[in-house]
Amino acid sequence: MELFNIYAPKKIRIALLAFKSENLKEYKAILDKFDAKVIEIEREEDCKIFFESIKWNGILIDIPTYIKCSQKTKDLISDFNKIYPTARIRYDSSKSCMDLTILEEGKKIELNEFLEDRCAHFNARHLRKYKRAMINMNCKVLAELNGNPLEIFCTTANISENGLFIMNRSDYLAIGKSVKIEIKELGNPDKVIYGTIVRSLNWGDYPFHAPGYGIRIDNIDSEIVQEYLKLARKEW
Repeated sequence: MELFNIYAPKKIRIALLAFKSENLKEYKAILDKFDAKVIEIEREEDCKIFFESIKWNGILIDIPTYIKCSQKTKDLISDFNKIYPTARIRYDSSKSCMDLTILEEGKKIELNEFLEDRCAHFNARHLRKYKRAMINMNCKVLAELNGNPLEIFCTTANISENGLFIMNRSDYLAIGKSVKIEIKELGNPDKVIYGTIVRSLNWGDYPFHAPGYGIRIDNIDSEIVQEYLKLARKEW
C-alpha cells in the first residue's frame, strides 16, 4: 500500500513536546529507531508557530510537560488533537520504553502502532470524507484576530458536504480557529455557516495548489444545510 502521495512528506513528521521532561534524551533515542523526522519543540512560546504547521503527521506530548504548560497552550493542544493523531507519553524507566495514551480516547497504544498505523497513513487530505465539487463561490469569512473583528473576502476553490477550501492569504488565522462564513450565492447574509480551520496552505507550499484555508463545517441551520448542499451537488 502506498503511504504517501505528492502532497505528503517523504518521512512522517512527528512533533515532540517534551521540553520540561527529564527523559527527553531517552525519548529521542527511542524515536531514532523509527523512520520518522522528529521535530522537538524546545519552549512553550514556540508551541503556537510549530503546531500551526501543516506538515505534521502526529504529535507526542510528554505528560509532565503538558501539566506544567499554561492553560492557553493546553487549549491549543486540545484544538490540534481534533485534527492530528495525538498521544500523551511517559517514560517507563523499569522497562526503558515509552508509554503512550491516545488523547480523548484514553486508550493505551504501542509506539510502533501509533507511528506506523495512525501517523504514517495520515495527512491533511485524510480529513476529507466527502466528495468535493470544484465550485467557485464568493465568501466573507468572519473571525477574531487579536481580539479584533476580521473580515476576509475570498472565493472557494472547492466545496463538499462537510467543508470547503477558500483561496486567500493564509497568515491571518491559526489552525483550530473558529470562523463564520457568509456565502453570497446563498442570497442572504443571515445564512451563516460555522466552521473550524483545519488546514492552512501558504503560497508555494504545493505545486499547482492555491494558498488558503481548509474549513470544516461544524454547525449550521438545517435549512442552510439543504441550500448549501444543493450548491455542492451541482457538479457531482
